[in-house]
Amino acid sequence: MEEEISFNHGGVTYTCSYYVEGDELIIYLPDSSQRATTLRGLDPETAALTHLRAYVLHSKKGSLV
Repeated sequence: MEEEISFNHGGVTYTCSYYVEGDELIIYLPDSSQRATTLRGLDPETAALTHLRAYVLHSKKGSLV
């Protein structure tokens, strides 16, 4: 089942979807790129949020140049 998670940064809300297949987490980021993580006991929502936060903070860092 596909889930969604959101992260607010600088007054903008970013949302991605994710799902778990076995022990694998698949994340679809706002730019339509995809990431995968082997959970090994991690909480899927926390792992998805980590990917989303990294995406947002990395894209913001790149836009400062």
